[in-house]
Amino acid sequence: MHSVITRRGVLLGLGATLAPLAWAQKQQQDGAETFTGFPGTRVRFASVEAGQSVLTADDEWMAATSEFQRRAVMGSAEPVTLEAFRRWNAEAVLPWPADQSTRWRVALESLVPSFTALRIPLPSEVWLIATNGQESANAPYTRANAVVLPGESTMAGYTDSMLLAHELWHVASRHAPALASRLYAEIGFEPMAPLAFPEAWAPVRIANPDAPQNRHAMQIQVGGRTPWVTPVLVAARTALQPGETFFTVMDVRLLEVEPGPVGGVSRAVLREGVPVWHALQARHDYLRRLGGNTGYVIHCEEAMADNVALLATAMEPRNPALLARIKAVLLAPR
Repeated sequence: MHSVITRRGVLLGLGATLAPLAWAQKQQQDGAETFTGFPGTRVRFASVEAGQSVLTADDEWMAATSEFQRRAVMGSAEPVTLEAFRRWNAEAVLPWPADQSTRWRVALESLVPSFTALRIPLPSEVWLIATNGQESANAPYTRANAVVLPGESTMAGYTDSMLLAHELWHVASRHAPALASRLYAEIGFEPMAPLAFPEAWAPVRIANPDAPQNRHAMQIQVGGRTPWVTPVLVAARTALQPGETFFTVMDVRLLEVEPGPVGGVSRAVLREGVPVWHALQARHDYLRRLGGNTGYVIHCEEAMADNVALLATAMEPRNPALLARIKAVLLAPR
């Protein structure tokens, strides 16, 4: 999560019902531009219809969004229903401008050698979706097997190749969750049962489309204790000033959790009914254990995506030993 379409009616109905196979069939019918440089993977530049089918899907992220998040994304002072939010997302999808599809094809080509050598497991179909950015405060993100690239999609400190490598890792980690968990262990995270988001914070929850759930936790050292924590996103306040977005008020909290067993549920530690949490900059070893290669520390998935992107683009890291360990895991027999 780190720029208008008038054909609503039938397209929105189509978007709500298309299954992944139908997306591929629709792309073939539309003659969508396809990139085939990655062995075993076709990267398609999505048509409006195919893009809408992804962004209106009732997936984990859509279900996790709070009413506050939907209202903040849409800039609305009034409550926003899921149906209105789906329409907002659908209306953001654009046909691919020729200059932008060329730009991202160049970035794709630059990543083929490293992604192939590192054996990064992309699924057989990956979509690139163009939007006007209204659905994400102009930030690139992923849903399902799709990378969403709003407007110009530039981010400070990221080349096009690094940005796309980061986003493609999210797609790969969804496709190969066991490998993702093995890599998270290199930055201190262990698997746990999915977190039941604390009810006290549900109204101000901000769900990250790249990683809407918490299924991993880190045991940190803090105040002589060793609690398990997982980072969650909430709004520090719910009143937005003109020009502010949900990013302006987003607060990262290290929530203490009681990890649940496989097949169960992990729950927040409560003290007098209030979730127990720690600030990122408090006196604990969370940031140290993440390795120091990135400041994108809001979730183990985001931290790993940046590390993989550094590895894939041969950028100089602060902690080369961590990248060496990540590379070893990627190259190990599966």
